[in-house]
Amino acid sequence: MRRILAFLGVALALGLAQTLSPEALRGASPEEALLLAKRFREAGAQVISYVTPEAFFFEFPDGRKAQVALGDRFLVAVAPYRQRTHPCQVHYFSSCTGELREETFAVRVLEEGKEVLKAQVRTGKDGFFELWLPRNRRYTLEVRQGDWVAQGALTTFAQSPTCLTELRLSRR
Repeated sequence: MRRILAFLGVALALGLAQTLSPEALRGASPEEALLLAKRFREAGAQVISYVTPEAFFFEFPDGRKAQVALGDRFLVAVAPYRQRTHPCQVHYFSSCTGELREETFAVRVLEEGKEVLKAQVRTGKDGFFELWLPRNRRYTLEVRQGDWVAQGALTTFAQSPTCLTELRLSRR
């Protein structure tokens, strides 16, 4: 059994080592880039990854860089909080950490009072959940967890933040 576990650990490490290069991102979709950025962080890889309104960016330990364009959608990372947060404009998958990790929330996104998205989401080990939304829009974001609620503005323009850390949950 130990040999099997050791083999699986080595195979996993080799698989990650093979992806620690810009080549791992060639032809990747934005969704695949998101998963890879999360995978790098969870594995402790020394890859800097972040998302701007236009693209995912990756900086590898050997100095090489890569990017994956977002296309016609906008990605925003959201970290609701109760007690502590940090200011953020550009979401760094490699280092941003939110307070409420691995917790479930009910999320609604409204545009001019009309609901455009309603979902149950779960924050990752980093305390963030992500939303893919159409570009060049103004929304109201509502996050609920039991009787805790946060509400705030969310925009998806070229200068909009990709990291929302100012949604403080309060009891209603």
